[in-house]
Amino acid sequence: MVKKGDILFNKSVNVLKSLVLKNGGITATPKEGGYPFVYTRDGVINSKALNRVGLVKESERFYYFMKKFSKISDYGEIFQRYNANGLPSVTRKNQNDNEGLLLHGIYDTYKFNKDKSFLQEMWPVIVEVVGLIKKYSKSGLVKTERSIHEFYRLERGYELWANCACCRGVGDASEVAKILGYDKEHEDWNKLYEKLNKNIHKKLFDKKQGLFIKNPRYRKAPDISQLAPFYFEITDDKKLLRKTLKYIEEHLTNKEIGGIRRFRRFEICKDWHWYTGGSGSWVNFTIWMAQFYKKLGNKKKYDEYLKWVKDIAKINNNKLPEHVAIEEEYNLWKEHEIEFNARIINAMKRTEKSIKEFRNEKIVLWANPLGWSHAEYVMLKSGK
Repeated sequence: MVKKGDILFNKSVNVLKSLVLKNGGITATPKEGGYPFVYTRDGVINSKALNRVGLVKESERFYYFMKKFSKISDYGEIFQRYNANGLPSVTRKNQNDNEGLLLHGIYDTYKFNKDKSFLQEMWPVIVEVVGLIKKYSKSGLVKTERSIHEFYRLERGYELWANCACCRGVGDASEVAKILGYDKEHEDWNKLYEKLNKNIHKKLFDKKQGLFIKNPRYRKAPDISQLAPFYFEITDDKKLLRKTLKYIEEHLTNKEIGGIRRFRRFEICKDWHWYTGGSGSWVNFTIWMAQFYKKLGNKKKYDEYLKWVKDIAKINNNKLPEHVAIEEEYNLWKEHEIEFNARIINAMKRTEKSIKEFRNEKIVLWANPLGWSHAEYVMLKSGK
């Protein structure tokens, strides 16, 4: 698909295509970038964007990659990431949003290819992954060690993003079972979906604030993942969505350069290691804001966030990084970081060669380009 006049859209499609490996894996960044691994989460989101521009075969191949290399019976989980050859390359285990995301991505691909044989090929994986989610959610909610931010102190326990991802994934798996005629699995998995959905609304919602919460331990900590129920379509409450967007804007807007932070600096994550490249504004999450305001029909807010994203792309050869931070914040991280490795050092060298001027500040662009950011832009503009 080519969109006339939308240079960033066409650049985004090309970036996503460039991340697809010959063996079907989809890396988060190019080989020379900050994250040259096949992350389950990023791969699923990138595949959703590929589906929407007609590159469904590339998505299918990603799920065949996951089927071949996940080896659930051996490893007992879907890992955070794999290397380009399909071997686990794990720094953080028990990141249980991955299971739900994988199920969601398989079903999303079917919605575009309409190929029941694809679902039948994926069925053994689907059964195993739902089994994992059942194990993680015996108490009524999915228990995880880490989630979207990959930080255990913030996310250990019953966390919103992981639960919404798994709820959506189980619901999608139930639909797959129905399509393939597995009536018992369809019924059982739909019950699990309803149970998770009910408990998300009951146990991960704070009635006093009138908001979904990141997790029960940090009820008042603002976090971009408070949008997870809307992202995974666990709810379609537009009044609650408006309130959540307003709350995030009040607490997570980057007042120095615009855009949206993922959580408040040093509130819970007090170690500089969790601010790699400087905390800054996250491009993919800023695109979420545009997407949700688009859904609400708020053109002014949609245009505001879209302009910020396009302005970042404009100074960066139409590439979208993971996040951007002012140079001062980047230097503070660099001064306090304690876990340097070759990959991070190489990323720093590239970053420091491409410091840009943006809104009267010098900024650094981390993990540039990031497939996830380009995928969110494609989904924002594809209208599907």
